[in-house]
Amino acid sequence: MNSRFFAIIATALILSSCGSNKKVVTMPKEQPVQTVTTMKQSDASQLEGEWNVWTVGGKKVTGENRPYINFSLSEGRIYGNNGCNTVNGDFTTGQGQSLRVSNVISTMMACADAPFETAINQALDNARFFSVGRQGHELYLDLLDAGKNTVMVLRRHNMEFLNGAWTPTQIGNKSNDNADVQMVIDIAEQKVHGHTGCNIMNGSLLIDPDKTNSIQFLDIATTRMMCDPASMATETALLVALESVEHARPGKDDTVVMTDKDGKTVLVLKHIDIEQ
Repeated sequence: MNSRFFAIIATALILSSCGSNKKVVTMPKEQPVQTVTTMKQSDASQLEGEWNVWTVGGKKVTGENRPYINFSLSEGRIYGNNGCNTVNGDFTTGQGQSLRVSNVISTMMACADAPFETAINQALDNARFFSVGRQGHELYLDLLDAGKNTVMVLRRHNMEFLNGAWTPTQIGNKSNDNADVQMVIDIAEQKVHGHTGCNIMNGSLLIDPDKTNSIQFLDIATTRMMCDPASMATETALLVALESVEHARPGKDDTVVMTDKDGKTVLVLKHIDIEQ
């Protein structure tokens, strides 16, 4: 891949954005907390960023959009949503993985069904320690009270292995040798752009907090050039495959395997050097 190719993509890229509202979720029956491997040293830098609330008070939080907390180390602030209201406050860390959240305020919207709101507020108030663990590509943040009992567990996906430039070696059940089929994935921006072998494409990404190794490609748009039949067939197969992707995992030899909801392989991507 050469720099001229990406310059063309950059100038032709069609950016799209969509707003999303945090939805109120309903309380399920109590479920056991998932066991994770705790890292030997959890330092404050591991708190940085947005975390979805996974369990609170031993109850698992489910729903399309769940409560979340965002830790900003540079500001010493938290921002988030407790399932009904926007919350923000201060936090400090210290020795022994100590954590203190203070001065928490929230909006005053009344919600008909907000079972986690009070529990999340109490968990933030009671938090005195934190611990970060990993299971697969998910990171878990435990907030602990003064007795080191877990009061809330937060989770986020670590899908950064998808960042970078890729070319598919397999599309559906067929191998691909068209080197012009390329894409760049940006997890932080939740964007994808590239070339189908015929047209420039771009779209957005979605990571579902309820699914392990989750990744979905949304709102894929392309230019509308006509190409030779083989290139157009490859383009169609690629777009169909992208629409069906639900999960991704690292493969062998610097590859990524993408599967559909049934676990069937729909794409195999090979990492490529952007300067090639």
